[in-house]
Amino acid sequence: MLNDPIPSDSMAASTDYVLCLTGIRAVNKRMALFVEGVRSMGVGVRIGSLPRGTWQLDKSERPLPETRRGNLTLDLGELKRAKLRAVMCFHWVMLPMAILLAAIRRVPILYDEHDHYELNTIESGGSAFRRWFSGLLVRSIHRVCLPFVSVVTCIHMDNASLKRHLQRWQSAVIEIHNYPTVDWRTSSGGQLVNETLCFVYIGGVFEEKGPGVAARALQQLSSIHQQRVELHIFGDGDRVLLEQLRRTSGVVVHHSVTPAQFRGFAEKHRCCGLALLADTPRYRLVGTNCTKLYEYLALGMPVIATRVGEFESFISNNQVGLLVDSIFNEHQLAAAMAKMLDDPGVYEHMSNSASNLMQRDDMTWEHEWQKIESCNVLRSLRRAA
Repeated sequence: MLNDPIPSDSMAASTDYVLCLTGIRAVNKRMALFVEGVRSMGVGVRIGSLPRGTWQLDKSERPLPETRRGNLTLDLGELKRAKLRAVMCFHWVMLPMAILLAAIRRVPILYDEHDHYELNTIESGGSAFRRWFSGLLVRSIHRVCLPFVSVVTCIHMDNASLKRHLQRWQSAVIEIHNYPTVDWRTSSGGQLVNETLCFVYIGGVFEEKGPGVAARALQQLSSIHQQRVELHIFGDGDRVLLEQLRRTSGVVVHHSVTPAQFRGFAEKHRCCGLALLADTPRYRLVGTNCTKLYEYLALGMPVIATRVGEFESFISNNQVGLLVDSIFNEHQLAAAMAKMLDDPGVYEHMSNSASNLMQRDDMTWEHEWQKIESCNVLRSLRRAA
């Protein structure tokens, strides 16, 4: 299991390791969970990256045991005499290199497609030519490289659209949902010590993800409501938007917050989570790949979310939140905020429904990790360990 303690001797030295390749020297949350899963098996990890950005490991649920940091690689565990057992690739740009290394060393390879396909084919920025070219490039790499991959994991999109795309070239595709670890559901939700309700947002701070419209909706509330509410933004992103948020009354911006720190905040405050995705081609396909939604629910927070992808059916069927249009309207969002403030019964019912839902074992990352651990790539690691 992912939360099993790593043996103390494996912290100092590993006889085997997995090479994890990514495109930038920042380990995002999904990759961090894969790395933690491998480490829980008593196997070391070497992260290889293009020389882009600075090394960042703060998305991990728990500190990663860094033992060596270089320009292109970073080691987790002592790997001087360790043997390469598998390659994991987390960015399509690195996939050709991953396949070459795996072939030379005769080890299996796992490729995880989580959001780069979306970003480069559905709503890539820049000119029309740039969008066309980036989409062509990523599809071409998939077409050429995926037949040589041992297994592919991917996020779940509405109607499994990403999985069906990948299966055109590789039949071994496993959907891995972005559910939170059990650490989230063991945190207790904030108790009502006063009338303040904190609306919270965690993630990249960009207009299409809703923090801007949330701040504008806050200003639409009555003066009585504004005395009982705060908006807390946890994340980094668009500098202009962040500066606007800092200058907005009732808004608090938190930078470089780890998952544990966010959970700590939720334990001390009464919160409602915001999952506000805009009506864009990418978000119309959203399935269970919106990590923040499930983290909110695991902490017992009701949510206010937009009607995109599978959000509407999931939230309505489980009675865990209120829905607003994905064409951002601050007046409609303000009305939903006011309902959460004015009707404690609605808040408590949705909070209890969220907690009960996320107590299910199949709504945890540990459940998803079992799918990965049973695949051909990690079976050899388990034997070696």
